[in-house]
Amino acid sequence: MPRIEHPRESWVSPTKVSEGPRSCPKLSLKLCMNYSGVASFEQIVNATTHGFNMDYDLASGLTAFGFLSRGNPYINKLSIGLDTPLIPPLPGKIDGPKTRGLGAHGRFEGDVSMTRQDAAIGDNVNFQPELFAELLDIISQVGNDSTVTGPKSIVNEESLSLFKLKRFQESQASNVELQYHIGRLLLSYGETGFTLNFFANGTDGTLSVPTLTSIFRDQRFPANWHRRSSPGTIDIIGVSTTAVFQANPVPPGANAPNGTYITDGASNDCSLYTNLAQDNVPAILVNTTGVLKNNVDFLLNAIHNLFPECPPAVPQGAANV
Repeated sequence: MPRIEHPRESWVSPTKVSEGPRSCPKLSLKLCMNYSGVASFEQIVNATTHGFNMDYDLASGLTAFGFLSRGNPYINKLSIGLDTPLIPPLPGKIDGPKTRGLGAHGRFEGDVSMTRQDAAIGDNVNFQPELFAELLDIISQVGNDSTVTGPKSIVNEESLSLFKLKRFQESQASNVELQYHIGRLLLSYGETGFTLNFFANGTDGTLSVPTLTSIFRDQRFPANWHRRSSPGTIDIIGVSTTAVFQANPVPPGANAPNGTYITDGASNDCSLYTNLAQDNVPAILVNTTGVLKNNVDFLLNAIHNLFPECPPAVPQGAANV
C-alpha cells in the first residue's frame, strides 16, 4: 500500500486558516494540507477516500449529511468550521441568515464529544486539552503495550469505552441541557470506530499515543504513518463502535430541567438513518426546485445508500437551528 506523503511546508496551522477552528479532527487534518477549510462535496470525498482509505459510500454518505445539515448544497460548499463569508446562505435564506458550518452545535455536531465540550457548558468548537488528557490517562491504565512506543501506549477498545462512559457521566452531571438521543449517541460512539480504524497506522493496524496526539492535537499526519490497506466501510466501523459501546453501554435520552436523565424508548436498525436524514435535515429542502432540488435529492440518496434496508426518509427537521 503506498505511503501518503505530506511535505512539511504544505501544512498550515489550523489556527491560521481563515474560517476558524475545526470540530472534526479527520477533516481538520486533511484541510490543513493546502485547503482553506471550505470545500466542495467532491473535495471532501476525495480527501477522506485518498487520505484515510475510507470507503466511497461511507465518505459520500457522511459528506452528504454534512452538506444537508450545515452546508450550502446549492453552491456545493461546506465549512468544516463555523460560518464564513465564503459561503452565503441558501437562496431565500430558507434555512436562516447564515450557513453555519459543521462546527455549529446541533444537527451534525452535538454533546458528549471526545475532545470538545458540550455547547451549553463550554467550548464546543476548539480542541480541549483537558479532555484529551483524560483520554491519555485512561490509555495509560488499560492500553496495550508496544515494543516501539512502550507499555500502555496503544489505544484499544477498552480505553475508548471507559473514556466515552466518563465523558457521558461528566456531561450528564454538568449539562442540564444534555441531548443524547439515539442519533447523537450513535454518532458520538461512532467517533471511536473512526478513531480506531482510520487513525491507526496501516503498517500494523495499531494506534499509538504519539500518532493519536499528532492527529487529534496537532492536526497533522505523523512521521512514517500509512493509511489502512483496505477501504474502511460502515460495517467495519460498526464492529468497532459496537464493541466499544457494549463494554459500557449508555442508554439514549436527555436531561430533564432538574438534571434527571430521561431515557428514550426502544430503537431499531433504522434509528440512526431516520435521525440523520429525517430529524436533522431541514424539511424546507424538500420543497426546493431546480439545481438545489437536484442536489438535495443526490445528497439524500447518498445517505440512504449507507442504509439500503431502511425505507427512504423524508426530511422533517426545523429550519434556522
